[in-house]
Amino acid sequence: MGKKRASGRFESMDDQKTIIKTFTELAPRYEETVDAELSLFLGWRYQRFIETFIKHIPLENGDIVLDLATGTGVIPSKLEEHGVPQDHIHGLDITYSMLKRAKSRFLENSEDFQGKLVCASATDIPYRDKSFNIITCALATHHMDAEKLIAEIHRILQSEGIFSLADVGITSFWQLPGIKMIARVFVFFIFLFRETLERARAEAGAVSQAHTIEKWGELLHKNGFRDIKITKLESKYSWIPEPYIIIARKSKGEDDDDNK
Repeated sequence: MGKKRASGRFESMDDQKTIIKTFTELAPRYEETVDAELSLFLGWRYQRFIETFIKHIPLENGDIVLDLATGTGVIPSKLEEHGVPQDHIHGLDITYSMLKRAKSRFLENSEDFQGKLVCASATDIPYRDKSFNIITCALATHHMDAEKLIAEIHRILQSEGIFSLADVGITSFWQLPGIKMIARVFVFFIFLFRETLERARAEAGAVSQAHTIEKWGELLHKNGFRDIKITKLESKYSWIPEPYIIIARKSKGEDDDDNK
């Protein structure tokens, strides 16, 4: 089967360069930073959030798993703790510095890491069609073009495969005229104060990529997923949208019939 491409918003090289530069600088302190931000804005600790996410994934023996935007390898490490063999775990991230730290994490506990770490974009995944049973992505989809992402995930998932994502989206209020622009400005200055100019640009730009959970359901259904289950998690403040977990199964269509 040929590689299908989505018709979503074009992601410029400048967008990718901003993300790579931002997370290269953030890599040495990524987990501590995310933990502090989740606690401040949502009332969650990073490890608890990831553990909650993993528990929602319907893992089965023999699953081959790809974690998108794997960062420092926290999710692959948790998957191993939940019984997924190292050689069944793949991690992909656009930032090489993140992957170096992910590899170091695994080498701390074993002499030879049997999994696979790939430096690439989640909207242009260098794997063959139907390569995985499960694909995960946490706290990263707001930095991506959702339609491109879903099309790539659909392509490399096996029939009946599972896509699991966790993130923070927006409410319909945030889509009112002018509100999203105000939110972008607010986010920019929050991260400029707390972090760096590049991080502020990356996070402000991500506001435009964020979706409501209803929109996620619509996009997944339109792109060939079914059994879409959305779980809202609690948020510290009522004015900040709740984080959510979405589990969706790839429909088995004619072009997904493995017996053909």
